[in-house]
Amino acid sequence: MTVSQQKWLTLLVSLSVLCILVLTSFTFQLRDTMNQIESIHSQRLDSHDAIEDIMYFNIERANAIRGLLAYEDRRFLESYYSMSQQAEELKASIANDPRTPSSLIDLLHRDGIWEKGATQVLFLYEQGNVKGATELAETLTDQRQTILEDLRALKKMQYEDIRKQLVATENQIDVLIQVLTSIAVLFIAILFVLAFLIFKTRKKDRPQ
Repeated sequence: MTVSQQKWLTLLVSLSVLCILVLTSFTFQLRDTMNQIESIHSQRLDSHDAIEDIMYFNIERANAIRGLLAYEDRRFLESYYSMSQQAEELKASIANDPRTPSSLIDLLHRDGIWEKGATQVLFLYEQGNVKGATELAETLTDQRQTILEDLRALKKMQYEDIRKQLVATENQIDVLIQVLTSIAVLFIAILFVLAFLIFKTRKKDRPQ
């Protein structure tokens, strides 16, 4: 092998190693970006599901109080306590999760204030003061509606936040794929050129 051929071969090996390192680096970055998408789905959607569940429990408990006061049927009371127990377990798990946004924690606090009022309504009812319980329940209606509206707004905001993050991450993936494709095409072209030059040099150095 001549000195000229050795130079071309060394250049070929060096460029091959460089391209492989670059491709490996971008491949790992692409994998991390894909993991980021999975993380966005798992964390954000878990929080979104929690909001949905809280809204359901809140609506059902408010309906149970209204049904109890309107029909004086204790089955509504049983439904309220059942929903309250499930709501407390859910809220405890949300409050203890460090990923829970502060906006949701604030709504949980306000929901706790409403629950204290609802407990007072049930206390008056159990004491036989249906009129007083009804009047107090009516004063809590606006508070309950405000909490539900804020929960819906928070759910909508999370949807928009998820959408923006996913769009940004997907755009990043598109860029990485384009870069990887360009590097691969460039690498193949360089291989063909260098192989041609080595072949040409070898042919030139052959004895006539």
